[in-house]
Amino acid sequence: MEDVLNKQLDQLQKAIDGVMELKTKGQSTDEARTSVTLMFVALKHANREVKQKIKAGRDNLHLEKNKVDLSRLQLQNLLYEVSHLKKEIIRCQKFKSRDTQLELLTEEEYADKLSTPSDSKDELSSHKKHLHRLECELRLRKDLDKQYSTLLNSKQELLQDSLSQTQRYVSFAPALRTLMGATQPLHDALQLSLDVEWKLSAVVKYLPKPLYILFINLQSIQRICDDHTFTSEVVGYESEVQMQDLLNEKHHDSLQSLKVEDEKYGQPESPLEKALVPHPLHIRITIGNAGAYQLILQIRYFELLKCTAVWAQMNFASNNGGDTNFVHNILRHLYPNDLGIEIPIPGIQYELQNFNISADECLAHLKAKNFGKPYCWLQGMCAIPTVNSSMLYNHELNLNKNTQEIITRISRRWNTWLKLSQQIRGLTYKDVDLATLKENIYPAGLSCSLVQWTAITLEEFHAQNSDVFKISSDDNEITYSIYRAVIVRGAAKMECFIRIPSNYPREIPLWILNVHWNGCHTSQNNSAIKMMEFWTNSLQPKQLEDNERILYAQLYRTIYSFDIFLETEGSMQSTIEYNKEKPYISAFAKRNRARPYRYIKKGSVYAFKQ
Repeated sequence: MEDVLNKQLDQLQKAIDGVMELKTKGQSTDEARTSVTLMFVALKHANREVKQKIKAGRDNLHLEKNKVDLSRLQLQNLLYEVSHLKKEIIRCQKFKSRDTQLELLTEEEYADKLSTPSDSKDELSSHKKHLHRLECELRLRKDLDKQYSTLLNSKQELLQDSLSQTQRYVSFAPALRTLMGATQPLHDALQLSLDVEWKLSAVVKYLPKPLYILFINLQSIQRICDDHTFTSEVVGYESEVQMQDLLNEKHHDSLQSLKVEDEKYGQPESPLEKALVPHPLHIRITIGNAGAYQLILQIRYFELLKCTAVWAQMNFASNNGGDTNFVHNILRHLYPNDLGIEIPIPGIQYELQNFNISADECLAHLKAKNFGKPYCWLQGMCAIPTVNSSMLYNHELNLNKNTQEIITRISRRWNTWLKLSQQIRGLTYKDVDLATLKENIYPAGLSCSLVQWTAITLEEFHAQNSDVFKISSDDNEITYSIYRAVIVRGAAKMECFIRIPSNYPREIPLWILNVHWNGCHTSQNNSAIKMMEFWTNSLQPKQLEDNERILYAQLYRTIYSFDIFLETEGSMQSTIEYNKEKPYISAFAKRNRARPYRYIKKGSVYAFKQ
């Protein structure tokens, strides 16, 4: 086709040259031009044939490419299947049954304990025989587990019996004390020193050094105090200390034999329990008067940790139930940044590494065994040097003054929390007379009434929208007790959500208010509610004559603030639902969002003002 096109182009070139020659000679060129035009038609026809052939070639090329791509894809699929099959082959080669990791019985033990008829064995294949043996051993292990449960229950029954016998033995103590009290004149006449202090002196000498220093300081403070706010005593017996010393000596002598037995029979006790065994003697501090609620502090010493730990509990001497959730918060927030979440002994981490024990495991073990927490202030009372998380070294030298200050702080926080618990209990059962619980000297009565006070969860409190809650504060391991109070006056209702922090009284309870009257009013959509929340939460204990009634005072402020809100808000509506029952001075002297919540004495008249 290329030759045809070249030939036609040559002819066309010659015809055009001929036309040019005729034109230069001045002759007529019509016939020549007509022939040239016809040549263009032939050239166009040839050009079309060339395009058609090129298109046909491209189509054929595309078909061939598709065939090649299809064959290539099939080859790749085959390669993938080959690699997958290789992996499956390797996986099958590495497959191992789980029973290979089990410790099965020997052939002799299996024949004795799990014997089967020989006829049935011959009929089974090796695989089915193995499955039958596994099923038999599974039944055997279940039987052994039942036997173990039975023995464990019998052990618990023996422990309960031993505990009951121990309690009966301890019950002889009151009778013996009565006998000693009745024979005291005879002791005095015979000049016999059979008092309690003589017995204590024989036990005190077995105390470890930190507990001995603490007990001597407590005894000295107890003797100089006139109010007798606390008592201290040593709990334990001399025989327990002597027995522990003998066990420690035997442990050092037979350490290698114990290791062999542990490897053979398994370790019956974890190394953590062996290492963190407290001293047999510990100190018990009782804060509070007899016949009422008492706070009991159990202080133990751990030789491995080289520190002491304290555990708090409540004693119901009056046989009345109470809220014991706040007992541990009293010690946790006694001093700032001393939460008992670390072991404050210098270099204790390196010593614990020798026993493959971490500090977190030790703290978790102390908490699980009700041994308490190793606070820094407790180590200061026992003359133990400490280093806190900020790597600040501290060694208390004035032990008597420091111990007396700590006991005073604990007693003060204990009394404060006890009064707070009584307030919560009174509000829960609505056993409170608001007419006699005035914040100051305001004589007018209250129109609203408290109808409900219940405990709620922290999630329900977070669901409330309030600008007060947006204030950010450091957590510092602070927990919260949440309550919901309902105050009603007529058709109007106000929900109060109260959050009491665990570091009370450093941080006062927080109140969130929601008013349901002609819609739902919160601090987000009503500035008056925002002002009411501020007025309630701005109350400080120092503003009260008796700071033990902070909840009652806050409730009193909230109730009369709700009265003022209804009376001032209702006066601006067409139908007056609530009449003004309280005297106001310039109720709207400032912006309308401000309510006259403060009250003053003007002459002999008490009135509310902004």
